[in-house]
Amino acid sequence: MTDENEHGLKAVLREYWKAYGGIRAIIRSPYFWLSIALLVITTHFWLKEQWWEQVLSVMPNVLGFTLGGFAIFLGFGDERFKELISGQDEGEEGPSPYMEVSATFLHFVLIQLATLLMAIVVKATSFDPPKQWKEFLEPLVSLRAVSDMLGYWLFLYGLCITAAAAIAIFRVSSWFDALQTHSRRHQDK
Repeated sequence: MTDENEHGLKAVLREYWKAYGGIRAIIRSPYFWLSIALLVITTHFWLKEQWWEQVLSVMPNVLGFTLGGFAIFLGFGDERFKELISGQDEGEEGPSPYMEVSATFLHFVLIQLATLLMAIVVKATSFDPPKQWKEFLEPLVSLRAVSDMLGYWLFLYGLCITAAAAIAIFRVSSWFDALQTHSRRHQDK
């Protein structure tokens, strides 16, 4: 990757993080706390079972839903509607509604990709090492429990924020509906 592309990626990720609301938005999210509660409830599963099989069977479908929803959002509405929800007027600060919804979808996609990658890595490293390696790898046993916890939490969080993506689509639909209602009422006058 060229230096120019790296700077471009960093800029896009900074813009996404700002539009999403950063760590503050995550901590304040009910989906975050629901995923933590579900993680605690499912502790036995992710500690004792091959949780990555569940992730690898479910998450690709969820990712497809997300990308489809994102495509719907990007194509939704007419040019007038897109103009109203995007950009900033003079004196306005913060992301536009268009960027906020886009950031919600990007957040969803990044969490899903992290979940899939984590599941692939954990599955690939889940094997009984030869006897001569066991003593050397013993300190990594606790790291394995942490990676199982993190991987399954990412999965649960990714599922929980499915609702956020669906709500974002509904929010855009309600904006468009309100604009159409407003336009019709003013046409009749």
